[in-house]
Amino acid sequence: MIHVGIDLHFTNMVNSAINDKGEEIWFGKLPATEQSLQDFFDQFDEPVQAVVECTSFWYWVADWCKQHNVALTLAHAKMLKAISYAKVKTDKVDARTLAELLRVGLIPEAHMQMGSQRNLRELTRARLRMVHRREQLQSSLWNLVARYNVKLHDFETGWRYPEQLGPWLTAQLPEVVHLETDLLLKQIIQIQDHIHQLEQWIEEQAGFTEELERVMVVPGVGLVNGWTILAEVGEILRFPSDKTFVSYCRLVPGSSNSSTSRRHKSGSKDGNKYLRMAFSQAAVSAYSHYGPVNRFYKKIKRRSGKKVARSVVAKELAKIIWHMLTKNEEYKGFKGQPTRVAAKPNWPQPISLQS
Repeated sequence: MIHVGIDLHFTNMVNSAINDKGEEIWFGKLPATEQSLQDFFDQFDEPVQAVVECTSFWYWVADWCKQHNVALTLAHAKMLKAISYAKVKTDKVDARTLAELLRVGLIPEAHMQMGSQRNLRELTRARLRMVHRREQLQSSLWNLVARYNVKLHDFETGWRYPEQLGPWLTAQLPEVVHLETDLLLKQIIQIQDHIHQLEQWIEEQAGFTEELERVMVVPGVGLVNGWTILAEVGEILRFPSDKTFVSYCRLVPGSSNSSTSRRHKSGSKDGNKYLRMAFSQAAVSAYSHYGPVNRFYKKIKRRSGKKVARSVVAKELAKIIWHMLTKNEEYKGFKGQPTRVAAKPNWPQPISLQS
């Protein structure tokens, strides 16, 4: 068996091939093209397996390997650093280290989405990135009008109808900021239209599944958020417990404990940022429209503040979905209470979903 480590970059890749004895039989730098990959693997007569880190450029390598029946392992980049630290770090060292770890079976694997599931994930991620840009623009507008003691939550419909917000703001603000206000609102409206287009495209590309039908009834999830969660999760059984799942969703703080010292570590980037965004959106919708969720949110909010309360609601929703998917169960309620849409939603919703 030939074991190949691929240190992949945007314009080139450094490959190292070793045999079962750990002897390097090929090393070189190649252009990052499919033809170079073809020529490289054609030189081996023995069975070959390869490994590449899960950086930004692995999609085309994975697609080529699948098409040409080359076994490929996707290495978890951060965990790989933890077990292969080297004082001297070069492309050659990285490629050889990848090959060696693959030979002895010590590669920390990352989840590899392929085919239609990956395509759906790209669409749902594009939508979440658009939502994040809209939040940034909303925050910019909020900060602008706050300088003149204008409070956006005083407007009856809030952010739901930004087209109607312009004339109201014009009457409240001095002329010097009318142009900037108008431009920000136009950008918000345009991005909102782009989000709707992506949502329509997601609905057209994705088929309705039993799993989607099950998670859609969870408060705040809905159709597009349901597809986002399922596309990001992939195989739910790769999470052995609800604790590992909510940790992967970035919904619990880290910790730095030593002896008698106990400290939380907030802002950790371990896990999936898109699942955090999706569950944060679901949490806002859930406590805005569902009575039991809203009461739970307010209880946590009084004790720990808005951001923590939103994260706790998102964590509870994630735990519910983990149990539903792993145990093939139907939705049973939030914290033991049946939920239905409230007659009067708790508007206005907050500007930012990021916390």
